[in-house]
Amino acid sequence: MIKIVSNAESDSFGLVQHVEIVERWAKFILKFYPEANEEITLLGVWLHDSGHYSISDVDHAIKGEKIALNFLKKIKLDEIKINKIVHCVRAHRCKDILPESIEAKIVACADSAAHFTDFMYLDIIMDYKNSKKKYSALDKLERDWRDASVFPEVKNKLEKLYLYWKQLLIEFEKINNEI
Repeated sequence: MIKIVSNAESDSFGLVQHVEIVERWAKFILKFYPEANEEITLLGVWLHDSGHYSISDVDHAIKGEKIALNFLKKIKLDEIKINKIVHCVRAHRCKDILPESIEAKIVACADSAAHFTDFMYLDIIMDYKNSKKKYSALDKLERDWRDASVFPEVKNKLEKLYLYWKQLLIEFEKINNEI
């Protein structure tokens, strides 16, 4: 991931910081689910957003799946682990492919949880007028809340923060639309 960002010459998405926060959340969740494979989970964490810096209109989870597959084959990881890690990358958005394994569920949850403790929603607010994608920070918050609530330990940790973000984003959008 760090090499991908280095090759892009800048971390315009703030992914190095984001992935570090996702890793912290994943490690927090792993404490409650010892049956989850830590290596698969953490490799999934570090590769889940690898498709962000590849220029195209294809969803970054689809691009990331290919990048992760190539990388994992290059380092000669065992085929079973490769398939599990690639699933974590591909399913982390809970969009067209849902996470099936415990490791993929942890990566998806940790990714969404990280958005609550990072600058994701502020970034969406600040870039809304210039963005080609017109979706609201509130929509993103609700999707993240859905995905972060899979594990009760995470839901309990984030509930107050979710409510505060929601109130802030509602007020921000309301005022921004009025002026």
